[in-house]
Amino acid sequence: MKLTLFINAEHKEGDDLARRFAEHTEQVRVARDVGFDGVAVGMHLSYGSSAWFPPLELLTSLAPVAEGMSLASSMLILPLFHPLHVAQQAAYLDIVSGGRLILGVAPGWTEDEFKVMDLNYKTRISRYVEGLTLIQRLFAEEEVDFQGKHFTAEGLKLSMKPIQRPRPAMWYGGSVAKAVARAADLADPTLGDSWVASSHLVGDVITKQAGVFHDRLDELGKPRPQEFPLLRNIVVAEDRETALRDAGPFLEASYRIFGQWGLFTGPVGADKEQLDIEELIAGRVIIGSPEECAEQLSALKAGTDFTRLVARVQWLGMDQDIVLRTIKLLGEEVAPNVG
Repeated sequence: MKLTLFINAEHKEGDDLARRFAEHTEQVRVARDVGFDGVAVGMHLSYGSSAWFPPLELLTSLAPVAEGMSLASSMLILPLFHPLHVAQQAAYLDIVSGGRLILGVAPGWTEDEFKVMDLNYKTRISRYVEGLTLIQRLFAEEEVDFQGKHFTAEGLKLSMKPIQRPRPAMWYGGSVAKAVARAADLADPTLGDSWVASSHLVGDVITKQAGVFHDRLDELGKPRPQEFPLLRNIVVAEDRETALRDAGPFLEASYRIFGQWGLFTGPVGADKEQLDIEELIAGRVIIGSPEECAEQLSALKAGTDFTRLVARVQWLGMDQDIVLRTIKLLGEEVAPNVG
């Protein structure tokens, strides 16, 4: 099982963000030392109650300490941006990192973010598909003519191409069966493309969705991706009681904000806005001793055939020592024992 560290770019409003960035740098260094070979960053807009480091910019800043590690956005909310802007930023990151970018994109699920950007939430899917198509063509072609509902281009040329040709690998998000099938439609596994499940969904749902992804690839005559990443929340300690005591308040703080944004009544499909800590953890967080976490991951591996764990190990306001403990134990004691 390969390991990617998911950097928690979400911080409290008014937090010492320079200190938090320094902590992320230390997290990457420690992860690299214990066998991680990838870094990933998620995204939401910085407004309201939490500040989010922007993903491509954060990855660019972390690239020097992440030497030799892949650098993935997981996920960039693509419809919030013009595709030329994303293509330019992504190409730059691929250049400065020596060709280590994985561009992960998703349509987004928080309606408020589209309101803030004065965009129509209901058209985000078509905007997402058009934007993705245009980015891929800008990477691969000298000049692009494009006519869509949201974007047009006439002889448009991306002068700064990524190192990876014809383009970097791409990861696609999706939290419902229709979106997972769409990811298979969009993916070119021969270029390293894959789908990444949402960390907010429980294990049983993800196992079913992995089946949807693989079945759709088979229907389309596409090969299975050589690398199949799985994004999971994970907390490792000497025992489950310690892990829950240390991480529980921070998990609750992060998910309280997500609940206010409509995560549970929307993508998760729950019948209430907020979940208590036991409901949050059940099937959604790999938690416990190294032995317990290895057992839980082995069960997920058997159900999904994932080859890379994208490990989210930090939540809103979490202390650095708790984060580093999970990183070290995951690399040294959990990963070697996942069957």
